[in-house]
Amino acid sequence: MITYFRKIRSRLLATNKTGKYIKYALGEIVLVVIGILIALQINDWNEDRKSRNIELKTLKELKADLLQTREDIKSDSSNFQHIIRSNQVILKHIEASLPYHDSLLPHFLWMEPFQTFSINRTTFDNIRQNGVNMISNDTIRISVSEFYTRPINLYLELEKRMLNEHYENYFRPMVMEAFGVNADNTLILNDYDGFIANGEYKQVLMHTVRICSQMCNFQGYLLKSLEEIIQQVNAEIQSF
Repeated sequence: MITYFRKIRSRLLATNKTGKYIKYALGEIVLVVIGILIALQINDWNEDRKSRNIELKTLKELKADLLQTREDIKSDSSNFQHIIRSNQVILKHIEASLPYHDSLLPHFLWMEPFQTFSINRTTFDNIRQNGVNMISNDTIRISVSEFYTRPINLYLELEKRMLNEHYENYFRPMVMEAFGVNADNTLILNDYDGFIANGEYKQVLMHTVRICSQMCNFQGYLLKSLEEIIQQVNAEIQSF
């Protein structure tokens, strides 16, 4: 093609057709410019396609993290509900001075309020590291950032300041004092009558119920927020 254009230029110059040569030269420049613009457009299209593929992959990974977080919260919430019920059963025996029964054994095993919530935030940290523009939807970007930086951090702080401190400062000392362990490493109550007559132990169990109930309530808020974000991410994935 280039050789063909050179022949045309040479023929026009040889025949002294300056006007036609200028028109031809201008036409050739226009063709070159059009070619460059088309090449740039194709390059932009390819880059946009790559960006969209990366964004779709990021959204799918984010969705997987959110779904895993939802399951982890549900699992922890279920454990808290078991803990609450077991402590309430034991408190009922304390308040009514009921005699010991073997049915209390599983409740003594479930009364321990220790939980450690571990959140999967790999994709969110990757987004923060590589640039928030990895997700083009402003609503999703803001919702995800808000979720991971505010309510989740607050929940972890509550877990640390309320639950874990209560466990270390009050619950664990009660267990060390009132319980022993058998060969299977199972808790065994040393003195049932002394246990239910101890007012401090009753307060420990009541605070356990209160704290676990507060954690469950906050988990409900987290789950509601998660569901909204998951729906947003699902809708965005479907739009690709």
